Amino acid sequence: MKHVILGICVFFYAVLLEYLKYNYGLNLIGKMLILSVLTGVTYKIIEKIYENRAATSEDEK
Repeated sequence: MKHVILGICVFFYAVLLEYLKYNYGLNLIGKMLILSVLTGVTYKIIEKIYENRAATSEDEK
């Protein structure tokens, strides 16, 4: 499920960066750098959420 959520977020980021490319002249290298940073941050956030959810379910038992 983590990868599905990440894929949806990356698709959204790619569409947003494509908009910036055409309207503000963002080049390909800048687009890839921003996309990789956003993807990494999003993955870490999703990972933290799943860790907290697992810890919470273990505490309830």
